[in-house]
Amino acid sequence: MTKEKYNVDINKLSSLNLYQLREVGSKIGVKNPTAMKTEELRNAIKMVVKGQIEPYEKIKSGRPHRREIIPDEDWNKVVGYDSSINYTFGNSNSIFGTFCSTAGSKQQIENNVFSGIAKKINNTLYIMKGTLSKIDTTSYVVVDPSVTYANKIHETDYVECIVENKNTKPIVTKIIKINQQNPAEIKRVNFDNLLPCSLGEQIKFDLPQLQFLNNICPIHLGQRVMISGKLGSGQTYLTNSIAKDLERKYAVVFLATSKRPEERIYLDQVDYIFTTFDTLPQDLLLYYELAYERAKRLCENGENAILIIDDIVMLMQTIRNILSERSSNVQEYYDDILQQFKKLLALSKNTQNGSLTIICATSHCSIDTFNEYVEQLDDLCNCHIKLNYDAYVKGDLEFFEKDKTYAETIRKI
Repeated sequence: MTKEKYNVDINKLSSLNLYQLREVGSKIGVKNPTAMKTEELRNAIKMVVKGQIEPYEKIKSGRPHRREIIPDEDWNKVVGYDSSINYTFGNSNSIFGTFCSTAGSKQQIENNVFSGIAKKINNTLYIMKGTLSKIDTTSYVVVDPSVTYANKIHETDYVECIVENKNTKPIVTKIIKINQQNPAEIKRVNFDNLLPCSLGEQIKFDLPQLQFLNNICPIHLGQRVMISGKLGSGQTYLTNSIAKDLERKYAVVFLATSKRPEERIYLDQVDYIFTTFDTLPQDLLLYYELAYERAKRLCENGENAILIIDDIVMLMQTIRNILSERSSNVQEYYDDILQQFKKLLALSKNTQNGSLTIICATSHCSIDTFNEYVEQLDDLCNCHIKLNYDAYVKGDLEFFEKDKTYAETIRKI
C-alpha cells in the first residue's frame, strides 16, 4: 500500500471547482493542470498527494524552480474550500479600495473603541465600520486571532472592540461585545450543523399585490423561490413589496443589486443592502456574501430568516466581469458561476432552531448561458413565479403568468 506523501484531506477535492483545482494542482506539482478536465485533474492531485507519482518540476533556465508544498494548516485557505470569492487588501484593487490612512487614528477611533460588521477574507477576520445596511468599506480593523473570544465571532456579527496600532495597522486587542452581548455569555451554534426538519409554516402576506402568494403560490419557511420574467416585468416592485410586507413578521435580509437611486425604499426593520449601478464589481460581491452570511447568522440565532436577492443575473455578470480580469478565457468558468448559486439555494432549510427562506428575483439578459442557468436554478426551487411584462406595464394587480406560477406539492411519507 502506497503511503500518502502529504497528510491532507483529499476528500475535499470533490467540492472544488475547476478553477480551484488548477490552483491546487499547480502548487503541489501536477503537470499541465490547465490542460486537464475536472475529474482528470482531481485524480492527478490525489496521485501526487498519495505519493503514487512524483511532483512535476518545471524546468527553467537560471535558478531552479522551487515547488510550493501546501502545509496541512493552510490546506483550507489554499484550496478555497469555503467557496467564497477571494479578495485582496492593501492595494488599489482591494475590495475595500485603498486602506484609509485615518482608520486607526484617534480622530476616527475615539478612546481606541471601534465597532462594525465582521467579515473573514483570505482567512483573516476584519471588522468593517458601520452596520450591515451602511458599511464604510474604507475603514476596517484586523482581529488578532489570539484575542479572547475571537473564536466566538461569526461573519456579519456586530462587534464592539478595543483597537491598538501595531506596525501602523489598527489591530483588535479586546472584544467588548458581540451583537450587543457580553461575549463570555454567548453560546454559539453553527448553521451547517442545524439539521433540516419538516416543512415550515406558510408565510402569510397582507399587501393586495401579494395575495396570489397566499392562494396560488404559497411559500413555506425554509423553501426556495424564483421570480423571473422579461426585463421590466415588475421584479423589483415585487421584491420591494415582499420585503415591506414581511419586515415586522420575520428577520429579513434584502440585497438589491445595481439599482437606480430612486428605486431605494424605506425599510425600518430589514437588513437592507441597497447598491446602485455604479457599485464596483468587487464591492457588489462583498455585499452578496455579507447578505447570505447574515441570513445564516439569523437562523443560527433562532430567527426565521428571509433572504431576498434582486437580482441574481446581475451577480452572475459581476462574477464574470471579475473573472475576465484574471483570465482571457472566461467561458471555462461559467459552470463555476452556476455552482455558486446552487450553493446559495442549498442554504435554505427549516430547522428546530430557526429557518432560512431564499427568494431570488431576476430578469432575462443578453447572455443566453445565464438565462439557461436561471432555468436550471428555477428547477431547484419549490415556488416558481413567472411575471407578465404586458400586465405589469398596464398596471394590472395580477401581473404574473397564471399557468407558470405555482408551488410544488410536498408529499409526506
